[in-house]
Amino acid sequence: FIIMNLNDLVFFRDHVNNGGTKYNAPGKWVALGADIDMAGVNWVGIGSATADHGFMGNFDGKGFTIKNLTITNPTLDSDGYAYAGLFSVTEGTENNQNVIKNLIIENVTITTTGHIVSAAIAYPYYTIVDNVNVRGDIKITGGDYTAGALAYTRRCVNASNIAVVGNDGSYIKGAKVVGGVISDIQMNGGLIADY
Repeated sequence: FIIMNLNDLVFFRDHVNNGGTKYNAPGKWVALGADIDMAGVNWVGIGSATADHGFMGNFDGKGFTIKNLTITNPTLDSDGYAYAGLFSVTEGTENNQNVIKNLIIENVTITTTGHIVSAAIAYPYYTIVDNVNVRGDIKITGGDYTAGALAYTRRCVNASNIAVVGNDGSYIKGAKVVGGVISDIQMNGGLIADY
């Protein structure tokens, strides 16, 4: 599935969050085919923690740019958590880690008291991340786990070529564990990180 515009991106997100498997299963690939400007959209992340439908496929940004990502007061799950990011939850398995790669996110504004917040992936689980760049005007305010690229990483083994570079006036702030790039690494068994 090639995402060419905002409508395609919303369609893909809704497909994943509603439990669809055509584009959301181990071994499936989704790619960007153009830059996408999200100005004026209050984004709901790809992969739903509340419905237990994480993104299980692979995503290749092909070096295209998602611009003007904005998330304000996302829906909380039953435990009071919010998973806020372009991807809320990515969900590989021990024997089949999924891949998110070659993605640029430019200009990010996230405002929430929810717990798990980052521009790229709030909760990467058994996910390989490569060549992800967050840049421009970055204004991220989160809760317990807040970061520029990856917030609450669990059982991930490789996070490479990750950069978060903000313009003057940019910030990343949260209530507890805050990282410019990655805020928390848990149960990873030797995560290799290069950023």
